[in-house]
Amino acid sequence: MTNAHAASPQDAADVLRHVESVRDQTRDLLRVFWFPLVVFGLITLASAVVQWAWAGPAVGLYWAVAGTLGGIAVGQYYRSRELRLGLSRPAWPYILTAVGIFVGAFALPMVTHGDLQEVVSTFAVAAGYLAFAWLERSGWLVGLALFMAAIPLVVLATGVDHPGAITAAVTGVALVATGLVSRRSR
Repeated sequence: MTNAHAASPQDAADVLRHVESVRDQTRDLLRVFWFPLVVFGLITLASAVVQWAWAGPAVGLYWAVAGTLGGIAVGQYYRSRELRLGLSRPAWPYILTAVGIFVGAFALPMVTHGDLQEVVSTFAVAAGYLAFAWLERSGWLVGLALFMAAIPLVVLATGVDHPGAITAAVTGVALVATGLVSRRSR
């Protein structure tokens, strides 16, 4: 007696290809990093104005408020999107990375002084974006993180006034542009 429903090796291969295709489509649906790039790019651009006009504690206060509100906006965006799609993934790696960026950007400058504070603060943010690149499995986020790490070094090498404001402006533009290009390519 033979089994009339026995699958052939070709049937099994077809099923595996289909499962892989569905997995890739699901991953693509969940991989929507454009929104936080635009939100935090705009917040960073606004911080350039704060740094230019009121350097020092005003910048920290600005980021404490704007960074928190930005994080809430991003969380709400992802939560509503997940509910709409019926798909989700663990949020904790992203939340821990964001908290790490926030803490690093505030704490590292406290152990340095002068223009070096801007460099280490931006390095903390760039390191966080490398972590996001790993979480998203995204080569273009790696490129963005490396570009972000280079910005303060180039700005400091030029010897311009207000290096923190210029670094924030260039970083903000890079974040917004990358986010908008990413959204458009979807």
